[in-house]
Amino acid sequence: MSFDRYVAICQPLHYAAIMKQQLCTRLVGAGWVIGFTLSSYHLVLLSKLTFCGPNKIQHFFCDNSPLFKLSCSDTTLLWKADSILISFVVLGSLCLILVSYMCIFHCILHMSSASGRKKAFATCSSHLTALAIVYGSCIVLYAQPTEEVSLETNRIVALLNTV
Repeated sequence: MSFDRYVAICQPLHYAAIMKQQLCTRLVGAGWVIGFTLSSYHLVLLSKLTFCGPNKIQHFFCDNSPLFKLSCSDTTLLWKADSILISFVVLGSLCLILVSYMCIFHCILHMSSASGRKKAFATCSSHLTALAIVYGSCIVLYAQPTEEVSLETNRIVALLNTV
């Protein structure tokens, strides 16, 4: 989405030539392949857990923290691996988006008309709001998970992210 906004705002005359269906299909396909690959790795790690206590998760969905807390296995390695994997995905994609928006803001600030700047900022504002909510909650939930995070805090932030 941020790349689309970048092309639309910074290179509007080249938009149709750059954002062809083939590029859009490749971008979506790459996102799906990366997501499926990393999710598969994550599922393999979760399948190694053993459970011997209660089987009820006090959460809105089957998230990592509640599963790790229910497990009888040593989850130290899983916490670390999960933290690294999530940090790579969340912070890596956030960096790409931030670079794109820095280029967009640079183009907007160099626009000659005030109405053009206003329209460009209006175009980006809803996407930036959604990004702030999603990435903010993902960073709180996943980027530095520790065993001391309370499930109540985890539930509240997960609810914000889900909604």
